[in-house]
Amino acid sequence: MKKTLLATAIAGALGVSAAAQAATVYSQDGTEVDVYGRIVMAVTTGGPEEQGGPENPGAQKTAGSEVSDLGSRLGFRARHQVNSDLSVFANMEFRFDASARNSDPITNNRQTFLGVESQQFGRVWAGNFNSIYYNTVGVLFDVPENEGWTTFGSVDNSSHGNALAYSTPVLEGFQAHVQVKHYSGNDQVQGGNDTDSTTSSQVAASYTWQDLYIAAGYDQNRDYGPRGAGHSAGDGVGSNLGNAGRHSDEALWGAVASYQFTPAFSARLGYETSSSNDERLGETAGNDQFQYLGRDIASIGATFDYGMGEIYGQYARVSWDDNDQTGNIDSSNQWMLGANYRFSQPMYVFAEIYDADFDSDSAISDLNDDLLYTVGARYDF
Repeated sequence: MKKTLLATAIAGALGVSAAAQAATVYSQDGTEVDVYGRIVMAVTTGGPEEQGGPENPGAQKTAGSEVSDLGSRLGFRARHQVNSDLSVFANMEFRFDASARNSDPITNNRQTFLGVESQQFGRVWAGNFNSIYYNTVGVLFDVPENEGWTTFGSVDNSSHGNALAYSTPVLEGFQAHVQVKHYSGNDQVQGGNDTDSTTSSQVAASYTWQDLYIAAGYDQNRDYGPRGAGHSAGDGVGSNLGNAGRHSDEALWGAVASYQFTPAFSARLGYETSSSNDERLGETAGNDQFQYLGRDIASIGATFDYGMGEIYGQYARVSWDDNDQTGNIDSSNQWMLGANYRFSQPMYVFAEIYDADFDSDSAISDLNDDLLYTVGARYDF
């Protein structure tokens, strides 16, 4: 199941999607192809909402009950053993919406990459894949099925699309990782904005010793600016760390640790930081606010396996930089609690509660900041 944290982190560090249930559908001449996927559907209600009613009748309603898809996907993984040391591999993974009838069955291309792996020299792969920062650092707190994963290191930040990565072999529990993503200036109007090609890099390292897992990572998070016409918010642009789509262009640093105290109980710690950038909205919007407001995130979490499922929770203290420039909250406390029950190895049901800020230092966040409730089911295959 998803919540086996240490195993998930190690599998994620390999740069591939961990599939709990994968079936080999083709095997011939040394090539094997597995099919895997999951369907996740849930009912949600509550959560942060703009102030509505008589106070602000024009605000958008966002916290009502809703049936949602929470990341259903279908994937194919191919591999071929060239010799005793060398193998080649490829991956195709697609997302779809399982909660509604849709004329377009595939909503986006989630992970498509290919590469080479040597037991002696390591692993190289290129294409569209989860960032190595996420695979080594962020994945440790990607526990909730819905909200409650408070982190900078998103799955696609500075990664998905036009990326190249390398991981060393595991040496006495230690493994290092590097990644670079390319942003092209093609198709941009010359003579105006910056049209030069650029790259954004990531570096991470992980270490496993018995029941202990520790990792640290760096994401350059370079602002791609106008480069790469047609890039969407989900295409791994550096602006994913910005506020309301504003560009960050500030590096991200993070470190995590996890320890399996008993076969049934594990705990995890994490810290991430990113600074405010030097640009201010006042240059273009007539005020003195930073385009991107830096923050520090300190997180703690734990998971308990009671035999037929798991109980899990985590808390994050988010401290914002330069609050006097924005009027926003100085800090926020975010927490989530969840539990699941497994009917069988591939299928389980779950229930979660998430609070975006239960004890803010400013009353500004009290605008309909209700608990978010999620109840759903997941089937892995």
